[in-house]
Parts: sequence; structure tokens; C-alpha cells
Amino acid sequence: MILLVQNDKEYETDLREMISAFFLGEKIKVSTPAEVASFEKERFGRFGFMITALFDEKNASLRLEEKGHVLYSAYIYGDYKNRKRYRNKLKLAIYRLLSEYTKRELPWGSLTGMRPTKIASQALAKGKSKEEIVDYYNYTYDASLEKAELATNVALKEKPILESVNPLTDYCLYINIPFCPTKCLYCSFAAYPIMEYDRRIGEYIDCLKQELQHIAFTNRNRNLVAVYMGGGTPTSLNSTELGSIIQCVRETFDISGLREFTVEAGRPDSITREKLEMLKKHGVTRISINPQTMNADTLRKIGRAHTPADIMQAMRDARKIGFKNINMDIIAGLPGETLTEMEYTLDQIAEMAPESLTVHSLAIKRAANLNERFEEFENDINHDTDKMLSLVAMRAKRDGLEPYYLYRQKNIAGNLENVGYTKPGLECIYNVLIMEESVDTFAAGAGAVTRLLTTENGKVTRVDRVENCKNVDEYMSRIDEMLERKNAGVASRLLT
Repeated sequence: MILLVQNDKEYETDLREMISAFFLGEKIKVSTPAEVASFEKERFGRFGFMITALFDEKNASLRLEEKGHVLYSAYIYGDYKNRKRYRNKLKLAIYRLLSEYTKRELPWGSLTGMRPTKIASQALAKGKSKEEIVDYYNYTYDASLEKAELATNVALKEKPILESVNPLTDYCLYINIPFCPTKCLYCSFAAYPIMEYDRRIGEYIDCLKQELQHIAFTNRNRNLVAVYMGGGTPTSLNSTELGSIIQCVRETFDISGLREFTVEAGRPDSITREKLEMLKKHGVTRISINPQTMNADTLRKIGRAHTPADIMQAMRDARKIGFKNINMDIIAGLPGETLTEMEYTLDQIAEMAPESLTVHSLAIKRAANLNERFEEFENDINHDTDKMLSLVAMRAKRDGLEPYYLYRQKNIAGNLENVGYTKPGLECIYNVLIMEESVDTFAAGAGAVTRLLTTENGKVTRVDRVENCKNVDEYMSRIDEMLERKNAGVASRLLT
């Protein structure tokens, strides 16, 4: 356990994030100086170390202590209440203290947050050069050259896509299918075993169609740019069920300006030739077939009910049917895997030659089975995840794939990232727009989150989230409330 002592909670989240980046899964106890003063000396034996952050109007002092001995300290000058000027300096200081203590450097340095590319995007809008932006990442955050260039290259790739949409007239649609054949070890999504809802799938689809019709009417004078059907595993549904949802979209929405229709075929054990033929017939332009790994032992360990051979067969079927834009997802850092296993996975994927490859860094999410069983798998989790990411980047470049979107999640060891690579011209428009929050995204289905933008002078000033119930039964019984939430969200924006 780590003790965090502070006299003000203004930067508690930032301090926690930085500590967790170095010590994933370690519990953090927060205290005040007055409380610590009353601790008896022997109580410090409970804590691996203690960080103290004391703020006043002129400066802040940081101390890192172990067993009562101060090992490292730093001062940050300026008024800490001025977050815009102070926050980055504080985070860099605490990062350097922790780096000294652990003798480790994190690839992103002190930079936290879900969208590290926003910094580069904003700098490009101001006319900054690539070299200036890379230097800024390094100087301000101690980010490595590799990560600074990655963020900048992604921002450059995103720029023409972002410039091709209008936040006032364009929008995206997300459709959530919250069912899976089984639940994976690392998954924290509200996904339900398909067999448990076998008799109520029709009811769910009816509610989903009702919500889709409501969204279409709300946006009747706007342009639908991209549709993304995810989950869960959409192909958990049978061909008729899945086809009826897609047909509803085609009949209900004006799709004359639609640039992309993606369906996550996801789990190879849920893919059939019949379903692929149906998706192609209904105008789906992009699919994902997600192995996560090509190592059979790991697939069994993480609860995937398919084999590497199933993945290859799904790809062969998709190619024969005519799909020319296929993404594959993999995860770096799965239990029991090292660089050797990652290299094998990449060798196998290269033979299948997908148009896109998305690599996720393993995140230990609070609601996942992996978190509950962390002690069981802790020694099997390799902490060279960044080396795996570097290997993916090298292989992607060799195979003609370029990075086009980038985001991060909480609880990834080392504050690492997820990256999408693709052949030029086949970027997933939805992925870019949702990550950069550039247009409204209306979302339908249990657990789906609508994102509504407020703009001023062409710039996004606020993003409001309108959430549906995660529980499938509640979603179906409260569908009228889901529609009213969207009405209220849209009305609220119009009043601002």
C-alpha cells in the first residue's frame, strides 16, 4: 500500500494517476498532514512508501519517503490554484520523483489522459511544425521520441478526416449488441451470455429498433456519416436477427451520405459464412475479426471459445465473400505471453493480411474477471508491453499499415496506449471521430452512450454524455425513458 498525504485535494486525481502508472494495482491510501501526525511509527510499516504534497500560494513541495526517511524531494513554484499553468509542472515533478525511485522511465512520461493526440491536433491547428510538436511532448512531459512521433503522426493522419466533417450537420451512429458467446477474462463491458437471453432476443431487438427510429427522426435534417455496430459481439445473434437490425438502419435513416458501415464480427466462434454473406448483402463495408492472440494456450486461458484455425477460416470466408476492408484486434501483455508469443501472432496475422490492425495494451479493469483473479495471473503478466507495442509498430510499417488513431485507458501498466494501424485510405472514420469528439454520436442499445457536442464559433466547447441503462432487462423495461433522456440531452444543448 502507498500513502498519499496532501493538504489540498485539487490535484489528487493527477497524483493518483501518476502513482498508478508506476504501480499498477497497488492500493493508495489518502490522508491529510494532521491525520499522519497522529500515526504511530509502527503504522508506517504498512506502506511501501509515502508521498507528501503540500500546497500554498507560492509553491508546492513534494517528498517521497520510505520508512520515515526522505529519499527524494522537489519544489514547484507558482500559484497552484492556476491549474492551466500549474498542472503540467506538478505532474512532471511527481513523475520524475517516481522515476528516480523506481529507476524506470515511462514512454509517455508524465502525460496522462485518454487522448494524447489532442495536444498535437491543437498544435497543428496553430500552424506548428511536426518537429516543434515532437519537441513539445518531450520538453513538457518527458515523453519519448517514439511516442511523441506516434502522437504527431496520428494527428497528421486524422487531420483531413476531421476537416471533412461538419459538427453542425454531420453525426455518427453506434449500435450496441450486449451479448457474447462467453465472457473473456479481461473484459469489463456489460456483455451478457447469449444463451441466457435466447428467448428474449426478439424483445431486445424490438426495443433497439424503436430507439433507432427515434434517433433517425431526431436527426432527420442531418447527415449520417458512419455507422458502427459493436458490443459485446454482434455476430452472437443469428443471421436473421442481425440482418433485421441492419435493414432497419437502411430503411429508417437517410444513408445517402454514409461513408462507412462497420460491424464487429469479433469472436471467430460466432462467425458463419451465412452471416458474412448477409452483412455483405446489406451493404456493410468494414468488419472486424478479432483473434486477440494466435496462441492456442492463451486463447484457452482468457476464455475464448475458438482456435487459431477458426480465425484463419473466418478470414478465408470473408475474403471469398468479397470483404476488402477487414480489421483484426490483438492484445499486448496477455497472461503468459512474451515478445516471442507476440512475434508468432504477428507472423500469423501477416499471412492473413488484414487491411487494419488494432493493438490494445492489456488493462486491468475493475469490473473484469482478471481484476478479481489478479493474484492468480499476476506472475504470468509480462511487463515488457511497450516492447510488444514497438514490435507491432515495426511489423505494421513493414506490411504497409500506418497509425491513424490512438487512445488510452485507465489501469494500463506504464500508462501505455492502444493504436489502430491501417492501409492508407482505409481509415475507420468512426474511430477517428469518436476519439477526437468531432461530431455527435447517437448511440442505441443497452449500455450505449450518446455524446452530444456543444460548439461555439466552430469549436467544440462541451461534450455531454447521455447514457442508456447497462442492464439489458432494465433497458427493455425502461425504453421510453431511454428515448426521453435523448430528448432532454438535445433540448439542453439547444438552450445553451
